[in-house]
Amino acid sequence: MDYVKSTREKTAIVIGAGVVGLTSALRLAEAGYVVTVLERGSKVCGGTSKANAGQLLYERIGATGSVGFLRGVPGAMIDPDQGMSIWGLAHPSRWPWAVAFLRQCTSHHWQENTRRLLEIAAQSKQAMPTLQARYDVAFEWRQSGKLYLHPTVENLQAADKALQFQAQFGGEHQMVSIEACLQHEPALADGTRPFAGGIYLPNAAVGDCRKFGQQIATVLSNQLGAQIKFGVQVTGMLKQGGRVTAVQTNQGQITADLFVVANGQSANALLRGSFPGKKRITGVKGVSLTFPAADLAPDLSVTEAAGKFVVMRLGDRVRVTGYAIFSESEQVKPAYVRALTAKAKGLMPHAADYDEPPEVWTGRRPQTSDDVPMIGAAGAQNLFVNAGHGSLGWTLALGSAEVLMQKIEADS
Repeated sequence: MDYVKSTREKTAIVIGAGVVGLTSALRLAEAGYVVTVLERGSKVCGGTSKANAGQLLYERIGATGSVGFLRGVPGAMIDPDQGMSIWGLAHPSRWPWAVAFLRQCTSHHWQENTRRLLEIAAQSKQAMPTLQARYDVAFEWRQSGKLYLHPTVENLQAADKALQFQAQFGGEHQMVSIEACLQHEPALADGTRPFAGGIYLPNAAVGDCRKFGQQIATVLSNQLGAQIKFGVQVTGMLKQGGRVTAVQTNQGQITADLFVVANGQSANALLRGSFPGKKRITGVKGVSLTFPAADLAPDLSVTEAAGKFVVMRLGDRVRVTGYAIFSESEQVKPAYVRALTAKAKGLMPHAADYDEPPEVWTGRRPQTSDDVPMIGAAGAQNLFVNAGHGSLGWTLALGSAEVLMQKIEADS
């Protein structure tokens, strides 16, 4: 059904038409702003939002920086099966981010950063059914549940310890045996990659992030009177009296009453100068392969902790996602495709048609040093930011938009 808006007095520009930018625009439009979304590409969700893992994990997410992460780095550096490369952090331009990240790798910081992520995710979880009912969007959403598979009993127990902390904030999880994993997900049958057991999350969901973005773009244009302009590169901002008066673009100046920077890793290029809460954002490259589903495609989303990859079904497709590479390059080496395919086939040999050439995607996940996105005022009275969501943009998008609106309304 249509959503009744309150007023049409103020205008807003949102920079970026990924899932975070689109949900930000949606909340602004619902609040009565006349919204224009500026996107440098040719379509919505054409970058990092295009073909991510598709997971919606509202209750069991955590910050990357931890003591456990540091302990695992030496092994990851010599084991290509894990798909993680930190060599890009050796570049001097990334040293400040790397130093700030290392400072977050303590138990105290992990708990605090995880708590903040879970608070945003809880708002996403609350907002999703309301949005689905209001706008009747279809994006292959399923509350399928999830399995995390761990290679040893020790790994499983360590994971359960972290999950016990996360459980304070709601949700449920179960430690399950190998036999129970196979019962929960028959697609694991005949797999050759060993695991000692798993963690089962019954409330986890999946959905196609790009289709969601396309549906939200349609709602914005057809129901809420917003505009989405493609091929618009924002190069700077014009300020006067502590306010932004316009953005400078390759198509000239564009004015508005309110401005939101939601363009992921590129946000810092526009947010010059310092302001409270400003963080560096670096790109962490991920890779996904999307295959035609086979007869035994998985129902659950399954993460294998040893190989650090995810296999899940979206409609009639199976998506395999992995790699965490600190790099500015968007090149996907053939070796990445072969390795990720081999891992998925070893875990679920009958899940997909692995002989078909997959749809290959790569994106640079915009990650802050503490994993918590920047959401709030950004150095001018009418300038805000919503960026730096790392690998959790899909999960946090709706909640981040809620937090953004709360801060805009508080400032106004």
